[in-house]
Amino acid sequence: MFDLWRFYLDVQQVMTTRVLRMMAGELSPREARRMISEKQAAYSHAQIAGACALLTGGPVEASREMIEVYRRAVRANYTRLSKAR
Repeated sequence: MFDLWRFYLDVQQVMTTRVLRMMAGELSPREARRMISEKQAAYSHAQIAGACALLTGGPVEASREMIEVYRRAVRANYTRLSKAR
């Protein structure tokens, strides 16, 4: 089951962590590049997952699959950024 609140909180935490690190001058060039490349990869994976699910399960399943791609990406960022300090 998709937990919208957990997703929302994870997104907010990731964004806040990155913004605070930028403001403090502590955001590494690697992390800055990673912010962009991760978004591109998540978008591509979500499109592929959505297209495959649309062909086999319909629009509702496609939406679920696309959201799941973003949920996993955000959760991985949250976990990684929480440990990196």
